[in-house]
Amino acid sequence: MAITFEVETEKVKQPWRTITSLDIKLLKDCETYRQSEPHYYNQITFKERLSGIQLHHYYKNNELYMDTVKKHCENAYASMIKSILFVFTTPDGVVLSLTGPQELIRSLDQQHNLGEGSVFTVQHAGLNAISFSMQMKDWVYGSGAEHDFNVVKDCDCFCSPVRENGEVIGYLGMSFSMEEDHLLMAALFSMTLKYIEEELEKQSSSSSKAVVYDRFQQYRLSPREKEIGYLWMNNYSALRIASELGLTEGTVRNVIKNVYRKAEVSDKGQFIRKFLIGMMNSYVLMIV
Repeated sequence: MAITFEVETEKVKQPWRTITSLDIKLLKDCETYRQSEPHYYNQITFKERLSGIQLHHYYKNNELYMDTVKKHCENAYASMIKSILFVFTTPDGVVLSLTGPQELIRSLDQQHNLGEGSVFTVQHAGLNAISFSMQMKDWVYGSGAEHDFNVVKDCDCFCSPVRENGEVIGYLGMSFSMEEDHLLMAALFSMTLKYIEEELEKQSSSSSKAVVYDRFQQYRLSPREKEIGYLWMNNYSALRIASELGLTEGTVRNVIKNVYRKAEVSDKGQFIRKFLIGMMNSYVLMIV
């Protein structure tokens, strides 16, 4: 019996957007900025760079994110033989950190005024991977001459929003030589972004759990009651809780009855509402 192979003819879709993805209005907006200050984009130094109190404010509001992003960017950089540069910005394009060769970072700072506090918006740096990603709210790829600003015209760049629980908390850009295989670089970038977002999700979940457990403590719940109460509040069934904790379903239901009694509620709806309101109040106090 002869064995035949079918050739895959469908083109694999790339996960990133390119500049051709920009709609006409956005392209016209970019052209307007170019025409208003044509000399600006031909220069090699960043004109807009925050410092002092303004930059400190950004650091304070993004401290936890910065630590997580920098850790994973450093791990990715350490795994590469070739030079790459990671840039992490706020949602409005202010650079919070750079990770890569120290001599390159120093050179960008001294010769191009590019460093922490530099602003990568279209208004201040033209069309680049970061400003492009900010416009699209998506993973983008910018290549060489597609960038307006001369500083990044000799490299290819990926950039994507960094999300925590679906909310954009910043943008991560990765620049590399145009001679590099951009598919290989895409794999590195994608994996780095994945690790960052997974850790942010874990941190967020851990923080939420701590708030709930703190509320439980006010009602003198035992460790087992807290554990089951937390899963019950997150809509786990009694059967699923029993399976995950190695208990019988009857034991789980008895514990839930005790939790209701201590929390002074009579059903699941009251239970969830009571502790969700407590969580919201706790977050408001933290913000204030």
